Amino acid sequence: MNGDMIGRVIKGRYKLIDERGRGSFATVYIVRDLEDNRICALKVMHLELSSDDELLARFQREAHILLNLSDPHIVRIFDYGNDNNMHYIVMDYIDGQNLKYHMINQGAMEPLHAIDYARQIAEGLDTAYKQGVVHRDIKPQNILINSQNIVKITDFGLARGRDTVTLTQSNVFMGTAYYISPEQAESGRSADTRSDLYSVATVLFEMLAGRPPYEGDTAVDIVIKQINDKVPSICRLRPDLPPETDAFMQKALAKAPADRFATPQEFIASLELLTQLMPRDIRSEAGNRPVSKTPAPAPQVKEARIIVLSSGLITPLKGEQMVVGRQDPTLGIYPEISLADKTVGRRHAYLRNQKGTYTVEDLNALNKTRLNGVILTPHEERTLKDGDVLRFGSVEVRFELR
Repeated sequence: MNGDMIGRVIKGRYKLIDERGRGSFATVYIVRDLEDNRICALKVMHLELSSDDELLARFQREAHILLNLSDPHIVRIFDYGNDNNMHYIVMDYIDGQNLKYHMINQGAMEPLHAIDYARQIAEGLDTAYKQGVVHRDIKPQNILINSQNIVKITDFGLARGRDTVTLTQSNVFMGTAYYISPEQAESGRSADTRSDLYSVATVLFEMLAGRPPYEGDTAVDIVIKQINDKVPSICRLRPDLPPETDAFMQKALAKAPADRFATPQEFIASLELLTQLMPRDIRSEAGNRPVSKTPAPAPQVKEARIIVLSSGLITPLKGEQMVVGRQDPTLGIYPEISLADKTVGRRHAYLRNQKGTYTVEDLNALNKTRLNGVILTPHEERTLKDGDVLRFGSVEVRFELR
């Protein structure tokens, strides 16, 4: 499936407007529900995989489980089905990025920020726990953060409920090595809510430390460490954290499930206590580090702009973060830098101003972003210098800093 899917109507109801993301298993599109004019996301299983009974069962299981889960921190689905062997799930459209994106761009996060994200994940898992559902694949890529900083758990394809028939290969290693619990790595069938909470703790560890608790050259190396190695000290990596943070991680990442938090509510209560133990400067409103009393000299201010080479149109760069894209009033999309060309994605790239240093970042646009003729890797910032030529789709612009 590729760009020729845009404009197609699924099941006579869901019109595909734009591609949002693509994986090895499925592609997610932004769609319009022609019955009520609502904007949704539609996940379509790759056609060539529809003959794989196990993958198809995983896809259908995700739909069945999500239909019975209602929580502000779980992506809601409205419909699922099959249109000419094209299996699809219709769900909430989330205007935002996944947690992995934020980790890559921010590095180690402010403690309260990271704890808040972990608490929201646990709150979503609490609803799943009460319904007897185990996610089994909690990782940053499956955690969406919307524009209001609200967490939404997605991808319940590996989940299992009370009445779910176990697949023939459910004991095979599942999930991602950095975040999987020891018992899940050894036997996926033994996973329960304590396994999910272990995964949340590994995600929190990475948010705080800028790296996961266990690393290795291969997935096997990492899994062996998950099973055998001692829990590393988070406080050695982040000395600004209270020592109770280490105690929390020791319990949350214990090798034996019986030694961990038994329920999401226990996990949440411990997070709330940890919040209260944070030093006062960390718990300040902005959550910033103390600022030096001696102000730094003001840097020389340079004016930045881009010039569309084909038309000579000049756009000053005024904000700290500006979206380059194509305006779409129907979807409510109004990028700060609007380029009226169909080859430009609605959210094509970011231009950022970081204290006078300008960067560009491709947002995984279908028609790519180029810098001086070189295609940029999605979600990787590149520094701009005066005279650089950028290409968004078919539109070429020159960056000027004077």
